[in-house]
Amino acid sequence: MADGVIENVAVAAPALSALSEAVAQVAERARLSVAQAQVGSRGIGSAIIWEIGQSDASGEAEATIITNAHVVAAGRSERIALRLSDGRQIEAQLLAIDPEHDLAALRARARGLRAADIGDSSALRMGELVVAIGNPFGIEAAVTTGVVSAQAPVDPDLELEPALPRDSGWRGRRFARVELVQADIRLYPGNSGGPLLDARGRVVGVNAMVGGGLGFAIPSNTVRRFLDETGRSGQRAYIGVQAQTVPLTPSQRQRAGITHETVPLIVAVEAGGPAEAAGILVGDALLSVDGRATQSAEHLVRLLNRAGTAGQPRTLEALRGGQRITITLTPVLRAAA
Repeated sequence: MADGVIENVAVAAPALSALSEAVAQVAERARLSVAQAQVGSRGIGSAIIWEIGQSDASGEAEATIITNAHVVAAGRSERIALRLSDGRQIEAQLLAIDPEHDLAALRARARGLRAADIGDSSALRMGELVVAIGNPFGIEAAVTTGVVSAQAPVDPDLELEPALPRDSGWRGRRFARVELVQADIRLYPGNSGGPLLDARGRVVGVNAMVGGGLGFAIPSNTVRRFLDETGRSGQRAYIGVQAQTVPLTPSQRQRAGITHETVPLIVAVEAGGPAEAAGILVGDALLSVDGRATQSAEHLVRLLNRAGTAGQPRTLEALRGGQRITITLTPVLRAAA
């Protein structure tokens, strides 16, 4: 029996060594695209160099950098100092923020930046190996590993804590209907805003919260939608309404000739806005935008902000008093906030 154990260990050793080397290589490559967010000389979180534009004659390029909304809030400024992997410090300007999904986009210009390799979070499988890189307790580019436990909204009874220093002023929160990558991985203060990587080194999430012994990350596909909605220009389509998601009864769906079970219901129309000018009324249930079905208030926002369409005339179908009507309006572009 003892000989069998020794033989099994000898067989497993090369495989474990290969796994260890692969994780080390993934971390080494990925840390070049990770920055430390700072207030003064104090690190408060992490950030990911998500996209890089074309370099100018001086070699500088404009970069889109992703972190958590709560990291920006902890910094208490629209200008965030970033310490790059090579020790350089640059300043980034807040471009857009989405508190609901705990995301913020920053813009900065510098030489020699390296964009992260972005993966498809929808392809993650339960039990898949993931790697987190961040700056916990001020230790730069620290690495931790784990496995994916779930990709789903958080248990509503679980209060999550941001992976920020305790004196940041942020308290726990509960995410409502927001899908998160949940992983059996240890995150610490300073990991917020850093990447969650798959085994190939692709970013599949933005580390954000801890709770119940798990780490929670915003999926990379959610980040893509966030950037698409802001058009990477920091502007979003404004039509001047407030909407909430409501269910439709089977008979209402049958009369309207639709199959989706929920729609955005207009609960307020702002005076002087595009919606008021177009004739949208409180109580209108929006069914589609340019022929695309709207299933929730959040979905309405995404459709209005689809890349390349945000400031163009849009055709909306609505249900009013049991009758379908068509409304045409042109959103106004405003700075995202």
